[in-house]
Amino acid sequence: GMRTPEDAFRRPILEALVELGGRAPMNEVLDRVEKKMEGTLTPHDYKPLPSNPKTIRWRNTAQWCRNTLVREGLMKADSPRGIWEISEAGRRALQTGAV
Repeated sequence: GMRTPEDAFRRPILEALVELGGRAPMNEVLDRVEKKMEGTLTPHDYKPLPSNPKTIRWRNTAQWCRNTLVREGLMKADSPRGIWEISEAGRRALQTGAV
């Protein structure tokens, strides 16, 4: 499709979390991810979702990516609501280039 695939967000999300000290509010993480992905995100990514006009497409894709990272154990599942947190496995994956 025209949107940037979910996989493209894996490394930028984990890198942003490390840079922010390991955990941060979702919007802070996404603001940093957006800067990291300049030149990757397309005009289509910036369009609102038809199902929810308040939500920008790429931010929604990044949130789905977070769910995948949590399922894979690269991000913590038990963080407070709205807080994203990298796990030890996530840090290792980033260091070894496994993401």
